[in-house]
Amino acid sequence: MDRRVELDGPSNFRDLGGLPVGGGGTTRSGLVYRADRLCTLSDADLGRLAAANIGHVFDLRSEAEASEFPDRLPAGASYVRLPMTSDETFRTRTIYDRIVEGEIKFYGEPEMVAGYVRILKNFGPSFVHIARQVGRGDPIVIHCTAGKDRTGVASMLLLDLVGVSAEDVAADYALSSERRPSLDRDHTEARSLQPMLEDLGLDPARFAPLWEARPAVILGTLQELHDQWGGAAGYLSAAGATDADIDTVRALLRA
Repeated sequence: MDRRVELDGPSNFRDLGGLPVGGGGTTRSGLVYRADRLCTLSDADLGRLAAANIGHVFDLRSEAEASEFPDRLPAGASYVRLPMTSDETFRTRTIYDRIVEGEIKFYGEPEMVAGYVRILKNFGPSFVHIARQVGRGDPIVIHCTAGKDRTGVASMLLLDLVGVSAEDVAADYALSSERRPSLDRDHTEARSLQPMLEDLGLDPARFAPLWEARPAVILGTLQELHDQWGGAAGYLSAAGATDADIDTVRALLRA
């Protein structure tokens, strides 16, 4: 099943429906979408999303990202900002800032996993907020800038919660490596990262997981999710979700 939503603007926009669920069936289509930033939505795109009854948009970007490239929203959709960062200091610095400052000289798969786990540890209430909205049954969009990292962690939680296998979660994550045109075209930091690294005397190959969606990264994060919290249900419960919240989301996410 092709879950991609072809739009004029965002390129990494897809439905979380249609993925096999343990015990039979699939995830429900038309309920949860994951995406890159929505500032590039055309008027026609807005009409398509309104026709899909998108009721809520969750923006996981920082204040700076959201201010520089504000979302366009389909008619009738609410907008909720839940800013997330993998920076343990919570300073308003991107990974690119930290590279330029000389703090980071290598960023491989273990560093990506560690960053995703920091997101899990620091933003549990935000993920519970998203899960509860899914449980209300209105179609939602979850997005960040590239639709890969913060959005990838949110998607991982929902898919693990409903019983999608680790392999299928990783396959969904990996699609973000194939869906990068708008990022390359519009996101100056990402477009200039490799030459910037070369100018700093750094080998771009040592930073490739920053722009690639490698299955090993989300698989490592899933392992940590299960090792530390027993899976998505245990994680959301620890962050404040009730058993009723979890049961409702599971029921709605399963077709």
